[in-house]
Amino acid sequence: MNYLGEIIEGLKYALPAIVTGFTTYYFLNRFYLHEEKKQLLTAKAGLKKHALPIRLQAYERLALFLERISPAKLVQNMQPNSDDKHQYEIMLVYQIENEFEHNLSQQIYVSGKCWDMVTNSKNATMLFIKKISQSPDVHSAQDLQQALIEQSVREELPTSIGLAYIRNEVTELL
Repeated sequence: MNYLGEIIEGLKYALPAIVTGFTTYYFLNRFYLHEEKKQLLTAKAGLKKHALPIRLQAYERLALFLERISPAKLVQNMQPNSDDKHQYEIMLVYQIENEFEHNLSQQIYVSGKCWDMVTNSKNATMLFIKKISQSPDVHSAQDLQQALIEQSVREELPTSIGLAYIRNEVTELL
């Protein structure tokens, strides 16, 4: 019985020390985790601060790409070499693909949805050119050039939709 009394007496002194130790451990652990998260957030904020100009430049380049492949601008910058409308169509589509390849790396700086919009705008613009080229009223490269300009005025172009999306995303970013 004497041993039981000594054990109880020892627990009277040890139990508060154990509770205090666990409480201290718990609060110190939470403090360190909080500090670690704070440092991580500070580091991320620093990265975002440095990444923002790069991201904005990517949006600018993609906006410029869409402007350059807009059918009206494209045909102004690329005059037909011959009277063959199919050759002119191929030349326009090739120019769009070439411009696109120069901007492929920008996809890592913009959202996936933005990149999809740019890609869809490019593909829809190429289809737009092919559709106009197949029109029965278009017989020559000059006819194609004129028809593309006229249709660009009448319809909302895929490049305009892509540009609107880029503007919205940049507005949200800022």
